[in-house]
Amino acid sequence: MTGTIGDLVHTGWMSSVESLYVTLLVPCLLIPVILYLCEHRYDDILGVSPPGPWGLPWLGYLPFLDARAPHKSLQALAKRYGGIFELKMGRVRTVVLSDAALVRDFFRREVMTGRAPLYLTHGIMGGYGIICAQGDIWRHARRETSEWLKALGMTRRPGRLRARLEERIGRGVDECVRLYEAEAEKSCGSELNPQPALHHTLGNIINDLVFGITYKQDDPDWLYLQRLQEEGVKLIGVSGVVNFLPWLRHLPSNERNIRFLLEGKAKTHAIYDRIVDACAQRLNEKQKMFRERQELRRQEKLLEEQRSQPAEEQESGQESRPEDNEEYTDVDLSDEDEIDEDEYEPECILEHFLIHRDRESQLYCDDQLRHLLADLFGAGVDTSLATLRWFLLYLAREQRCQRRLHELLLPLGPTPTLEELEPLTYLRACISETLRIRSVVPLGIPHGSKQNFTMGDYHIKRGSMIVSLQWAIHMDPEAFPEPEEFRPERFLTPDGAYSAPPQFIPFSAGNRMCPGDEMARMMLTLFAGRILRRFHLELPPGCEVDMEGESGITLTPPPHKLRFTKLPLVELREEPDGTVSKD
Repeated sequence: MTGTIGDLVHTGWMSSVESLYVTLLVPCLLIPVILYLCEHRYDDILGVSPPGPWGLPWLGYLPFLDARAPHKSLQALAKRYGGIFELKMGRVRTVVLSDAALVRDFFRREVMTGRAPLYLTHGIMGGYGIICAQGDIWRHARRETSEWLKALGMTRRPGRLRARLEERIGRGVDECVRLYEAEAEKSCGSELNPQPALHHTLGNIINDLVFGITYKQDDPDWLYLQRLQEEGVKLIGVSGVVNFLPWLRHLPSNERNIRFLLEGKAKTHAIYDRIVDACAQRLNEKQKMFRERQELRRQEKLLEEQRSQPAEEQESGQESRPEDNEEYTDVDLSDEDEIDEDEYEPECILEHFLIHRDRESQLYCDDQLRHLLADLFGAGVDTSLATLRWFLLYLAREQRCQRRLHELLLPLGPTPTLEELEPLTYLRACISETLRIRSVVPLGIPHGSKQNFTMGDYHIKRGSMIVSLQWAIHMDPEAFPEPEEFRPERFLTPDGAYSAPPQFIPFSAGNRMCPGDEMARMMLTLFAGRILRRFHLELPPGCEVDMEGESGITLTPPPHKLRFTKLPLVELREEPDGTVSKD
């Protein structure tokens, strides 16, 4: 046996193996070096890339991210590399921003209005809608959506439109309170899961504003849409590996998830098509009735003008012609202009879209309409629902904060209005602290660099994904000492006025920040104020809730129950002598 090995060595077999080894090793070492040199050959001219960790070939840093809490993995990197760093996620170059000033500086630039080249945005959504769109489609959709939301009452100025929007939101809030009252009476110890009633009523507020319809709790389509939304936001997180390595979608586990999303998209679009057809029919009927009312008003005004003619003209039997009466002509033209300008006011986003629709334009095509409706519904429900669930959970844990809120809310009526709630700076501070301590979109919505550009000393390459790491920004101990402590006082000045620090960016920043931020504030204020005006919240005895949350597109609390105890409906008022009277 020894002789055989020696013969092999002397015949050169081992030398051949060594030569083959060297032949394979040298290119493997040289290729990464050559690629690195090519990639950085213009650093002296354009600037260097931001610092960051190395990754594995083809996979980048993906294997080192915690799939359940990617925001915490990136937060650890932010502590090491600072407010801006770069890493590869698959083949996608990713620039992470963990400084609010940098986020504002980056996202105010036109070059930052693209979307990252992810499988979600390009493979599933096709670049339609408003969230995943870019270029002309995004610009048009954002401009139109912003105008339509303002027309529905999303404004800070008091007036008829805002009051009407508050009334529509208030109907959903009051239904939620009634559902909690009914469930608390039926359940053992008044303990219930707050999520289903919130999802149903908040979702119906958005249904009303986007589609012009509402659903009953047991409607099959509505139950399906809610389940799809709950599961979908968990499956299409920003850090999902399929986003960066699309070929992995063919693996059995990923294939099931992608099939669920694609089938859900097809079924949702079929539901939306039926909604669109029904809305178009109702819109035609409304516009017809509106024109008939306008014509009736016109005739009534003309008749009134004739009756108000001078008596001598009526006695002489002469008919006053408009062209002979300059004063009459001016009034008549003014009235006509007023009638022409008094157009039908659409009652939902879908009606606005159908009225403005140009079927020859891609900006109004069927795919754009379906994705836009889905985006507006999803964005309107997902973030507000997660925020309210965290708000109720934290207030149930923090009895000190809840007692102070009750002191402010009990002197109000059972259904306080925005006019009564908005001056309560402590309520606003509690909502803001919830948005800070559990950023519902911890990785933000990624932007994409439309072209190469230089920011300070750093060169950002075209096609890079830009992530605003809201979690790290809001949990920065320098800006927010002891960040895991729930302290609404962070948002209050010594004299009790509300003041948000510059590091607080719950709705992102720049050209692509949330277009519905004001409506979200209205909904959060009414839900929070009216629920806590009606109930005292507690965690059930012995109940421990994992406060880390479940990460997808949004960060949501795990399923849990709270104890809802009714508060008095009567208005409690403190007298000058310190006694409390009931109104």
